[in-house]
Amino acid sequence: MKVPATLTFCLAVFLASVAELHAIGALYIRPLNSQQSYSLMSIKTFDATVSIQDQIAVTHIDQKFFNKSTSRVESTFIFPLPEGAVITELFYWFNGKRYVASLREKQEAQKAYNDKIRQLIDPALLQSIGDNVFKLNIAPIEPNSEVRFEITYAELLPYQFGAVDYRFLLNTTGLSPDPLERVSVSVDATTSKTFKSFTSPSHGATPALGINAESPSHYRITFGDEQFIPDRDLRLTFETRRTGVDMTVQTYVPTPADSFGVESFYALWITPPDSATEADIPPRNIVFTADVSSSMEGKRIAQLKEAIGYFLNDLTEQDRFNIVLFSTDAVVFQPGLVDATPKAVADARAFVNSIGAVGLTNIDDALRRSLAMNFDTTRSNILIFMTDGYPTWGQVKISDILDSATARNAGRVRIFPFGIGEDISAALLNDLGARNGGYTTFIRSDDSIAAVIENYFRRVSLPALSGLKLDYGGLNSSEQYYRQLSDLFWGGQILQFGRYTSGGEHTLTLTGTRAATPFALSTTAQFGTEQGGNRAVARLWAKRKIDVLLAQIKSTGEQKELVDAVIDLSIRFGILTPYTAFYVDPTDPNTPTDAPDDLLAPLKLTLFANYPNPFVGSTTIRFALPATQATARLAVYDVAGRLVKVLAEGMLPAGLHEVRWDGTDAAGNPAPAGTYLCRLEQGERQVTQTIIMQR
Repeated sequence: MKVPATLTFCLAVFLASVAELHAIGALYIRPLNSQQSYSLMSIKTFDATVSIQDQIAVTHIDQKFFNKSTSRVESTFIFPLPEGAVITELFYWFNGKRYVASLREKQEAQKAYNDKIRQLIDPALLQSIGDNVFKLNIAPIEPNSEVRFEITYAELLPYQFGAVDYRFLLNTTGLSPDPLERVSVSVDATTSKTFKSFTSPSHGATPALGINAESPSHYRITFGDEQFIPDRDLRLTFETRRTGVDMTVQTYVPTPADSFGVESFYALWITPPDSATEADIPPRNIVFTADVSSSMEGKRIAQLKEAIGYFLNDLTEQDRFNIVLFSTDAVVFQPGLVDATPKAVADARAFVNSIGAVGLTNIDDALRRSLAMNFDTTRSNILIFMTDGYPTWGQVKISDILDSATARNAGRVRIFPFGIGEDISAALLNDLGARNGGYTTFIRSDDSIAAVIENYFRRVSLPALSGLKLDYGGLNSSEQYYRQLSDLFWGGQILQFGRYTSGGEHTLTLTGTRAATPFALSTTAQFGTEQGGNRAVARLWAKRKIDVLLAQIKSTGEQKELVDAVIDLSIRFGILTPYTAFYVDPTDPNTPTDAPDDLLAPLKLTLFANYPNPFVGSTTIRFALPATQATARLAVYDVAGRLVKVLAEGMLPAGLHEVRWDGTDAAGNPAPAGTYLCRLEQGERQVTQTIIMQR
């Protein structure tokens, strides 16, 4: 008799044990109910389907693991998501059926799990453990058995200097003790404008990646391989064509099946030009404050010196500057800000080249010394603050460090924190930037510190548009996040989410100052009136509101009214928060099965590129069908249009499907090597992809 598996995200013992492994993105196992050390469980297959509309991405991951041990085990899966991403769905496969998790209040879900686990039946519980890291427990798992689950998350893609970046955390699968039998990532990207370029900085030279332009505003990207050992994340970068300051709107109008309320939702991007003339550059007071504690030793300190070199190269003779380096104590280049003369810049280079990495991390003293500089209100005042860790010396209480920095910042200096690596205090850096007119940038361990600093320094040092106000031209807009618009920098972007009634075409007018001169920019935008649109817009709006509530809870404590509001938004919009959990019980007859993935359900017929391609032996073909009553058919043809083999046909359900072609014809005979056409048909619609078979 098969023993049911159990999924959970709540056993605290795993937190301590996994923390000792210093790794995320892997499944750890040990014999059931034992105290043995954990070992790694193999990932069998890893498939992802991604939908990108302008700058909103929805990623659906389907993972299979295999327990090749000879004993029953319990396991924990620790995995990260990109900064700002929000989990919206969890599916669990059990006995060949796909079960759909629902969101509940965390304590209620925890109690339900505890009641079920005592009986060794099959509930599932998903919770966040902070900093966009999540945990999945499974117990028991039978020997030589497979575990499968699916996760969907939505995110707003970052933008800088014309380019939008999508990062798939593929490298986290590299902890699997065996190569992955199959890995695939299929991306469908569209824009309301036209694409200028679409590249992959990480995998552009590999034959496993294909980038195909369906039209000037539609690209398909596929990445696939077998017996795969990842060594880096998958990155995609695209640019769109635009001129001047640009405003883009996406909307979602709720349907009767939603629990979102009756008002509609919008996301608005405002993007300035990507370059500036010398006339646009105001005189600046700039302080570069950098962590040179022991953890920066080696490659990081070399990259830091290179980054400060870019900073010095960017200075003009109208600027004043200083450099503060800190570890256990802070050391300054000069007692105060100095003019950026050629001699001062040369002396600063010599000062930077002499530094080494040693000591602890005294963040409070570094901020104190930096903010004590002779800033003035006639210039743009900027503090770039870089660290790779937590405060470990001097004042170490984060709230006191933040309060002290805010109190000392009488000169209204904009602070732009940079966090290097994964072992950093994200809460400290995020709040430090938010309280002091800046924003935080996180630099992953495999990123170049110098390259990131070069781009971001150009952005933060050039405020393009200030004192911004946005008039919606008669649109009845409400609950805007965030209502107060920040300054807009060259190469940067600001975003506002909101709700509205009575959509249609409206004139948007942005006003403010540019280089101390008033300006006004107007454009027309269409706010949807028909049900539908990009559903992720509604969920990302809810995330912004939840973030505001969580900040209030952090400031005032867990007041019932605030916590209840977070829970209500979480459940109504299907967003995982610190106060809720995804829960599923396959033994409950009311648990839904095989529910369509509403974020990925295509509006049109979709045929993804096969993988691998070219192939030897067999290849996998994935396709998606909209909800319709028409018969679907997937077939392979030769280049002369002759039918080779029908791979799938019939009244197939809406959603994602997968088949394999073993390179044989309808009679089971091997087809000759060459180029073939794979065609997906439904009703009067059809789409085609090219397949190359090798022998």
